[in-house]
Amino acid sequence: MPLDDAELGKLEQLARTGTSVTIPAQQLLQILTVLKQLQAANATLESKLAAFQANSRNSSKPPSSDRHNPNKPKKDGDGDKDKPKRKPTGKRKPGAQKGHPGITLKQVDNPDHTVTHELDQSSACPKCGGSLRGACTTGFEKRQVFDLPEIITIKVTEHRAEKALCPCCAEKITAPFPKEVAAPVQYGHLLCSLVLYLHVYQLLPCERLCELLRDLFCCRLSPGTVCAMLKRGGARAGPVHEAIGRSVGKAEFICSDETGMSIGGKNHWLHTASTPSLVFLHIDPRRGEEAIRNMGILTDYQGFVVHDFFAAYYTLSGIRHVLCNAHLLRDLINVHEIHGQAWAQDMISLLLEAKKLQDRENAGGRKVGRKTLDRLQERYIDILAEGYQLNPEPKRRPGQRGRTPRGKALNLLTRLDERHTEIMAFLIHDGIPFDNNEAERDLRMMKIKQKISGCFRSATQAQSFAKVRSIIASAKKQSINVLAILRDTLANTQKAVDSLGCS
Repeated sequence: MPLDDAELGKLEQLARTGTSVTIPAQQLLQILTVLKQLQAANATLESKLAAFQANSRNSSKPPSSDRHNPNKPKKDGDGDKDKPKRKPTGKRKPGAQKGHPGITLKQVDNPDHTVTHELDQSSACPKCGGSLRGACTTGFEKRQVFDLPEIITIKVTEHRAEKALCPCCAEKITAPFPKEVAAPVQYGHLLCSLVLYLHVYQLLPCERLCELLRDLFCCRLSPGTVCAMLKRGGARAGPVHEAIGRSVGKAEFICSDETGMSIGGKNHWLHTASTPSLVFLHIDPRRGEEAIRNMGILTDYQGFVVHDFFAAYYTLSGIRHVLCNAHLLRDLINVHEIHGQAWAQDMISLLLEAKKLQDRENAGGRKVGRKTLDRLQERYIDILAEGYQLNPEPKRRPGQRGRTPRGKALNLLTRLDERHTEIMAFLIHDGIPFDNNEAERDLRMMKIKQKISGCFRSATQAQSFAKVRSIIASAKKQSINVLAILRDTLANTQKAVDSLGCS
């Protein structure tokens, strides 16, 4: 029989007084069973509590998950007294800064239309009250209004191929049409590039895009036509996309990342290989090593690859790894705030100090000195030693199966210890970024696309979108007009390749 509350109270009192107690073996087994259940329940509750305390600042959760989270990051004025307020630097004033060119509206010399407002000579002078009859005109005061035409209609160009009979054999001969005029009725490059601009760049869903074209240009397209234009744009974008991939593969460093996306109700992955001037997007049903090799850029790459410690990147030979410090900072904040370990805050301060030091030296055209690197190295090692003291390796219990849980703090310490040169690469090598934000920014718009329009219905549609989006994102990084590069992609792919500086 299990022990009731009264018997448990007596046993507790005897244990406190140091009196030996004999418990039947069956009851002892019952007590041990309950104790194990309580320990398991406690571990589950602790893990749930840690997950509840996580937010976008101390984990990989997206900022959108903070909306209804009571532990969301506090902003200034939210009542968090322990968090230091952000102090104004005093270096920049609100608004446009000195030297900003501005985009002020200015009058033009040759307006499209002129409206003359004549002086009413039957009126009186506002100053003396005299009649203005017979007053001589001395000039005009000009004011200009910039506006759109009331109706912007689509233009239809008819191509006529002249026919004739051969004077020798009476064969019917027809003059050739231009290569781009391939059907009796079709839409031109300019309209197609505008559709791609609105759909792939401005992320308008197909139906809303059709409504916009109908309301603005009296052009009635169907959602199916928009999808057909996307497919056509993806085919024309293929050579430009390949040229971007070749140029990215020659860069000194590549920022690489991946994110999930839905195609036809099935999970796929969007991979990116990014540089400060180019973006190469690739969609694959898989996330790991096979997908990265299918992308075709990192397989034979010999330079630096900045990533988020995804294990698949370590299966590639020849590349030099660089870890994203933004991910590390979130993990360190988690260990400091949720697990209460001070060494994590010390490591955060060290990494931010190193970044600030690198930025300052790079701004002056200098490199961080060897003595400074050694000093930071010593602090790094001391912080790791402090962390290991608080997080010793767990001992394996007799008869335990599977892996011994090491905990988040100890796993993070091991990563910081074994991947030290990959973490501090931004300080050691010229031009290497502190984080992987380059790649994450290039993936972010695809997530917005899915939130606006949902998933893609076919892999062909998704691949076309990714190819066109690669060209658009690359053009934006180089301050190239997006609509112009799309027109070149459809009409003259080599011109688009040359505009992006790809080989």
